[in-house]
Amino acid sequence: MLDLTRFAYYVPSLSFSFEHDMRARLQNLHLRAQSAFISLQNMSRYPCTSEDVPPIFVERYIIHGYRSLHKPWSYYWKSLFHKHNESINVWSHLTGILYMGYLFYYYNKRLNFFENSHSWPFAVSLSTAIIMFLCSAFAHLLHSKSEKIHLTCFSIDYLGVSLHGFGSGFLHIYYSAPEWYYNKIEYEYIFILLLFGILACFLNCFAQDYFSRPYPPLKRVCQFSGCAVLWMYSVIPLIARLFPLNFPLDSTLMCHFGQILFFIIGSILFGFDLPQRFCPGSLDFIGQGHQLFHLCIYLVTVLQMHGVYWDYEDKRTIIDQRTKPDLIFCAGSMLSLLLWNIVTVWYFRRRLREKNCHEK
Repeated sequence: MLDLTRFAYYVPSLSFSFEHDMRARLQNLHLRAQSAFISLQNMSRYPCTSEDVPPIFVERYIIHGYRSLHKPWSYYWKSLFHKHNESINVWSHLTGILYMGYLFYYYNKRLNFFENSHSWPFAVSLSTAIIMFLCSAFAHLLHSKSEKIHLTCFSIDYLGVSLHGFGSGFLHIYYSAPEWYYNKIEYEYIFILLLFGILACFLNCFAQDYFSRPYPPLKRVCQFSGCAVLWMYSVIPLIARLFPLNFPLDSTLMCHFGQILFFIIGSILFGFDLPQRFCPGSLDFIGQGHQLFHLCIYLVTVLQMHGVYWDYEDKRTIIDQRTKPDLIFCAGSMLSLLLWNIVTVWYFRRRLREKNCHEK
């Protein structure tokens, strides 16, 4: 039975007036939040610092929370549930996998992927998004085992990035592009997109192979240029759709505008090591630019899927009158890019083995 006497004892002590010193309360709240944030940055379980690991594992302005090398695989798998400087990077994209899986189920019920051939580009893009999140999550989880594993993991990560860039463009041209643009460049667009996807993976793997720590700025230029060209080409249909930009935008155009904006913001934070550049060692666990970039990519993908679905709903009568997409064209283009990227990753891993043999 509820003890009302105890409840009555505490009620009088609660004050709902504004006579208290609000400034003191806010300062106290700020100190508690600051203390909690500092405790999150305390890397007690993985005490390795940037001085304890080889330079290839060191991220600029990230000092604490590195995992030890050459441990059993179980050490890295178990680190999924522990705190280190890659925890947020792993979980942000594991969450992406779960949400993209949910969207696959959700949109399949509405679009019927298995019978509606006009929905196949949507299924292709959802699949590439899941692959991208999967590659990234496991790259960040397992790369610390050794230098060879580190290079292999992030080569596979670049494969996923390339594949998702291709899937995004495939989605945009088929559902979101203005009809005049789609009719003018449909198949040529996909072919060029495929070439840019191969180029993005190749340049990232090449930069990783050619440059060594401490990396010169040219490495990032090489990596970013391939991804930037792929991304810019993939959003041309959206820009054609958005131009001229007349506010207020409806919900669909807001999604398209938002995904472009979030990608630019995330790329700037990642490319210029913001905000950890201004406070080295203070954002090792949470708040570093790479983590914010992951969050932006997650938002980009969510906005992309919802915006394009609404485009399909709005233009369904037009889209359904087009020539039905060929399954071999939809799945085959994705699989051909995947195959080319696997060959690229294999080639540069082979070069790595040869280098190690020569050094020995």
